[in-house]
Amino acid sequence: MAETLRIFVSATNDLESERAIIGKALADLPIQIRAEIRRTPASGGRYDDIYELIANVDRHYFLLGRDITAPAGAEWDLAWQLERSVLPLYSGARLSPAAREFKHNSFIKWQEFHSPPHLASIVTLDLIKRLNNAKNRYGLTVVEMETLRVHGERLQKKAAAEANSIVALPGGAEGGGVLLDNLRQDPIDAVLVNPD
Repeated sequence: MAETLRIFVSATNDLESERAIIGKALADLPIQIRAEIRRTPASGGRYDDIYELIANVDRHYFLLGRDITAPAGAEWDLAWQLERSVLPLYSGARLSPAAREFKHNSFIKWQEFHSPPHLASIVTLDLIKRLNNAKNRYGLTVVEMETLRVHGERLQKKAAAEANSIVALPGGAEGGGVLLDNLRQDPIDAVLVNPD
Protein backbone atom coordinates (compact mmCIF):
# COMPACT_ATOMS: atom_id res chain seq x y z
CA MET A 1 0.00 0.00 0.00
CA ALA A 2 1.21 3.50 -0.85
CA GLU A 3 2.52 5.53 2.06
CA THR A 4 1.55 9.11 2.82
CA LEU A 5 4.33 11.65 2.37
CA ARG A 6 4.67 13.41 5.71
CA ILE A 7 6.38 16.80 5.82
CA PHE A 8 7.14 19.06 8.76
CA VAL A 9 7.85 22.75 8.17
CA SER A 10 9.74 24.88 10.68
CA ALA A 11 10.09 28.60 10.07
CA THR A 12 11.46 31.45 12.10
CA ASN A 13 8.93 34.20 12.82
CA ASP A 14 10.01 36.44 9.93
CA LEU A 15 9.42 33.61 7.42
CA GLU A 16 5.94 32.62 8.56
CA SER A 17 4.42 33.41 5.16
CA GLU A 18 7.06 31.28 3.38
CA ARG A 19 5.57 28.13 4.95
CA ALA A 20 2.78 28.32 2.38
CA ILE A 21 5.32 28.07 -0.44
CA ILE A 22 6.09 24.49 0.56
CA GLY A 23 2.43 23.52 0.44
CA LYS A 24 2.05 25.24 -2.92
CA ALA A 25 5.14 23.45 -4.29
CA LEU A 26 3.61 20.13 -3.27
CA ALA A 27 0.21 21.04 -4.76
CA ASP A 28 1.83 22.21 -8.02
CA LEU A 29 3.52 18.88 -8.71
CA PRO A 30 2.27 17.37 -11.99
CA ILE A 31 1.00 14.27 -10.13
CA GLN A 32 -1.35 13.67 -7.21
CA ILE A 33 -0.01 11.97 -4.06
CA ARG A 34 -1.20 11.47 -0.53
CA ALA A 35 0.62 14.02 1.59
CA GLU A 36 0.43 15.62 4.99
CA ILE A 37 2.10 18.88 5.97
CA ARG A 38 2.65 19.45 9.68
CA ARG A 39 3.72 22.36 11.83
CA THR A 40 3.60 23.48 15.41
CA PRO A 41 0.37 25.45 15.85
CA ALA A 42 0.84 29.22 15.61
CA SER A 43 -0.42 29.51 19.18
CA GLY A 44 2.49 27.30 20.31
CA GLY A 45 2.76 23.74 21.44
CA ARG A 46 4.02 21.57 24.24
CA TYR A 47 7.30 19.73 23.75
CA ASP A 48 5.49 16.35 23.72
CA ASP A 49 3.09 17.56 21.02
CA ILE A 50 5.94 18.83 18.85
CA TYR A 51 7.72 15.51 19.38
CA GLU A 52 4.65 13.63 18.09
CA LEU A 53 4.40 15.88 15.03
CA ILE A 54 8.05 15.37 14.04
CA ALA A 55 8.54 11.73 15.09
CA ASN A 56 7.47 10.07 11.84
CA VAL A 57 7.89 12.69 9.11
CA ASP A 58 9.71 11.87 5.89
CA ARG A 59 11.15 15.35 5.41
CA HIS A 60 11.66 18.38 7.63
CA TYR A 61 12.06 21.73 5.89
CA PHE A 62 13.70 24.28 8.16
CA LEU A 63 13.45 27.94 7.08
CA LEU A 64 15.89 30.31 8.78
CA GLY A 65 15.39 34.05 8.46
CA ARG A 66 17.01 36.93 10.33
CA ASP A 67 16.81 35.45 13.82
CA ILE A 68 16.32 32.07 15.44
CA THR A 69 12.97 32.05 17.21
CA ALA A 70 10.85 29.66 19.24
CA PRO A 71 9.65 27.04 18.57
CA ALA A 72 11.92 26.64 15.52
CA GLY A 73 14.99 25.93 17.68
CA ALA A 74 13.21 23.16 19.59
CA GLU A 75 11.88 21.70 16.32
CA TRP A 76 15.43 21.68 14.91
CA ASP A 77 16.79 19.84 17.96
CA LEU A 78 13.97 17.29 17.93
CA ALA A 79 14.35 16.57 14.21
CA TRP A 80 18.03 15.74 14.66
CA GLN A 81 17.44 13.72 17.85
CA LEU A 82 14.77 11.71 16.02
CA GLU A 83 17.08 11.32 12.99
CA ARG A 84 14.62 12.90 10.60
CA SER A 85 15.73 14.03 7.16
CA VAL A 86 16.24 17.81 7.45
CA LEU A 87 16.71 20.29 4.61
CA PRO A 88 18.04 23.53 6.14
CA LEU A 89 17.08 26.55 4.03
CA TYR A 90 18.40 30.05 4.69
CA SER A 91 16.71 33.20 3.36
CA GLY A 92 19.96 35.07 2.76
CA ALA A 93 18.87 37.79 5.19
CA ARG A 94 21.36 39.54 7.43
CA LEU A 95 21.54 37.33 10.52
CA SER A 96 21.24 38.39 14.12
CA PRO A 97 24.16 37.32 16.33
CA ALA A 98 22.03 34.46 17.76
CA ALA A 99 21.01 33.24 14.28
CA ARG A 100 24.60 33.49 13.02
CA GLU A 101 25.77 31.39 15.97
CA PHE A 102 22.92 28.89 15.44
CA LYS A 103 23.75 28.50 11.73
CA HIS A 104 27.49 28.26 12.37
CA ASN A 105 27.10 25.65 15.12
CA SER A 106 24.78 23.45 13.07
CA PHE A 107 27.80 22.03 11.18
CA ILE A 108 25.65 21.35 8.13
CA LYS A 109 25.49 22.88 4.67
CA TRP A 110 22.62 25.34 4.35
CA GLN A 111 20.90 25.97 1.04
CA GLU A 112 20.27 29.66 0.43
CA PHE A 113 17.14 30.92 -1.33
CA HIS A 114 16.75 34.45 -2.69
CA SER A 115 13.03 34.77 -3.34
CA PRO A 116 9.75 32.88 -2.93
CA PRO A 117 9.99 31.41 -6.47
CA HIS A 118 13.57 30.29 -5.76
CA LEU A 119 12.41 28.60 -2.53
CA ALA A 120 9.57 26.92 -4.44
CA SER A 121 12.04 25.62 -7.03
CA ILE A 122 14.39 24.20 -4.37
CA VAL A 123 11.53 22.49 -2.54
CA THR A 124 9.97 21.14 -5.74
CA LEU A 125 13.26 19.59 -6.88
CA ASP A 126 13.74 18.10 -3.42
CA LEU A 127 10.22 16.65 -3.45
CA ILE A 128 10.77 15.16 -6.90
CA LYS A 129 13.98 13.51 -5.74
CA ARG A 130 12.24 12.17 -2.61
CA LEU A 131 9.23 10.83 -4.52
CA ASN A 132 11.12 9.38 -7.46
CA ASN A 133 13.12 6.76 -5.57
CA ALA A 134 13.81 3.06 -6.19
CA LYS A 135 11.69 1.85 -3.24
CA ASN A 136 8.61 3.66 -4.58
CA ARG A 137 7.17 4.05 -1.08
CA TYR A 138 4.47 6.41 -2.33
CA GLY A 139 3.01 4.03 -4.93
CA LEU A 140 3.76 6.01 -8.07
CA THR A 141 3.14 4.49 -11.48
CA VAL A 142 5.89 4.37 -14.09
CA VAL A 143 4.14 7.20 -15.96
CA GLU A 144 4.00 9.34 -12.80
CA MET A 145 7.70 8.73 -12.10
CA GLU A 146 8.59 9.74 -15.66
CA THR A 147 6.34 12.82 -15.41
CA LEU A 148 8.19 13.86 -12.24
CA ARG A 149 11.57 13.26 -13.85
CA VAL A 150 10.70 15.43 -16.88
CA HIS A 151 9.23 18.14 -14.63
CA GLY A 152 12.44 18.14 -12.57
CA GLU A 153 14.63 18.46 -15.67
CA ARG A 154 12.57 21.44 -16.86
CA LEU A 155 12.92 23.13 -13.47
CA GLN A 156 16.69 22.56 -13.42
CA LYS A 157 17.08 24.00 -16.94
CA LYS A 158 14.96 27.00 -16.00
CA ALA A 159 16.98 27.55 -12.81
CA ALA A 160 20.26 27.28 -14.74
CA ALA A 161 19.03 29.76 -17.37
CA GLU A 162 17.96 32.22 -14.68
CA ALA A 163 21.29 31.86 -12.88
CA ASN A 164 23.19 32.54 -16.12
CA SER A 165 21.08 35.57 -16.97
CA ILE A 166 21.50 37.26 -13.60
CA VAL A 167 23.48 40.44 -14.00
CA ALA A 168 25.19 41.89 -10.96
CA LEU A 169 22.38 43.40 -8.97
CA PRO A 170 22.94 46.78 -7.43
CA GLY A 171 23.92 46.54 -3.79
CA GLY A 172 22.90 48.79 -1.02
CA ALA A 173 24.29 50.47 2.01
CA GLU A 174 21.59 48.93 4.21
CA GLY A 175 22.57 50.77 7.39
CA GLY A 176 24.05 53.89 5.76
CA GLY A 177 27.11 54.90 3.83
CA VAL A 178 29.32 57.65 2.51
CA LEU A 179 29.55 58.58 -1.16
CA LEU A 180 32.72 60.30 -2.36
CA ASP A 181 32.82 62.63 -5.33
CA ASN A 182 36.31 63.28 -6.64
CA LEU A 183 35.14 66.14 -8.85
CA ARG A 184 33.75 68.27 -6.04
CA GLN A 185 36.23 67.77 -3.27
CA ASP A 186 37.92 70.54 -1.36
CA PRO A 187 41.52 71.13 -2.41
CA ILE A 188 44.12 69.76 -0.03
CA ASP A 189 46.46 72.37 1.39
CA ALA A 190 49.55 70.26 1.92
CA VAL A 191 53.13 70.00 0.81
CA LEU A 192 54.38 66.82 -0.83
CA VAL A 193 57.37 65.70 1.25
CA ASN A 194 58.83 62.92 -0.88
CA PRO A 195 58.14 63.52 -4.58
CA ASP A 196 59.07 60.47 -6.68
